[in-house]
Amino acid sequence: MALPSRQQFRRSLGNSPMARESDAIYNAAVRGGINPAFVAGLAAAESSYGTAGYARGTYNPFGLGVHLGWRFPNYASATSKLAKTLNEGSYKSLYKNRGLAGIISRYTPASDGNNEGQHFRNIVSYGSKTGGDARQVYVTQGMTPELPAATARAVGGSIDSSALMKIMRQQVANVRSGRGYDRKLGLQLREAIVSQINAANARRQQAPAGGGAVDTGDTGGVSPNSLGLGYGGVDSRKITKGGQGGNWGGSMERALQFVDWAKQTGYQPNTPGRWISQKRSRRNTASGNPSDHWEGSGTSYAVDLGVPDVKSGDRLLTNLMKQFGQPNYRGGSWLNVNRGGYRYQIGWRTPGHYDHIHVGVKKL
Repeated sequence: MALPSRQQFRRSLGNSPMARESDAIYNAAVRGGINPAFVAGLAAAESSYGTAGYARGTYNPFGLGVHLGWRFPNYASATSKLAKTLNEGSYKSLYKNRGLAGIISRYTPASDGNNEGQHFRNIVSYGSKTGGDARQVYVTQGMTPELPAATARAVGGSIDSSALMKIMRQQVANVRSGRGYDRKLGLQLREAIVSQINAANARRQQAPAGGGAVDTGDTGGVSPNSLGLGYGGVDSRKITKGGQGGNWGGSMERALQFVDWAKQTGYQPNTPGRWISQKRSRRNTASGNPSDHWEGSGTSYAVDLGVPDVKSGDRLLTNLMKQFGQPNYRGGSWLNVNRGGYRYQIGWRTPGHYDHIHVGVKKL
């Protein structure tokens, strides 16, 4: 049985607050060994996907520790806590391997005035909107997540499948022996995939003219939908269509490529400390030049990758510059690179750029 696809999972969240973190929630569920279909079903049944009163501002859509006032920094953290509650520590004996009905009888027992049967039906019904089966709470043998789009694109010859299969075979052996799903092995598999994708991207960027994803306009399918960001108006901190060709002369996809690279390192756009600013109504930069962010510049696009602190920004910049092929840039000044008919401008640790990394792209 395959787990729900990321796209189906995202659609099931509709326009709820959780939708903004759909990929991060999905990843947290799989890493924690629980089925994203169950996660979606429980969030719907408990809080209407985070819209219930107690869930607003607490990022707690599952009703975890409500009587204790539990709060989380984001929905992915709440999902990780849910997985730990069902898999580890003192709660493990209450929930592990008891099935959905058994979990409900302890999570929302009838003794507290809950209708266990109705709760079961609600979780299964809402979970089915992901295309999965919420009755299968835990990730078990044969349940594999859909490969992210970036992985699927790289599989066509760039991935060393033997290395990945070795990890997967060990995971299967663990399940068959009774030890169960090994989350550390799951993380190793993910890291191995991401590492090989990064290597494949680097090889593409170093190829002669006509071979690079950033050089030629082949952005590997990067789009607002693939990133889970969504569209919005000017100053909305969401993707803004417009300009030449409807994609700002091709600069939009190239700027968004940096968001994709950031997400591959665990960056969660538009979460606390990690907002993304894009097109805006203000025309000029602090130095008086037209900004790539400006809505009137029809062939440019820019993203500001917010960071919670300078140390986090340094780490993110290092990863981005490895992907971009400029590993020696460490900030402190502006980096300008012309590549494939586009000018890339990157700024970090410059005046006004200590809480975000600026990436501007303009068609030449």
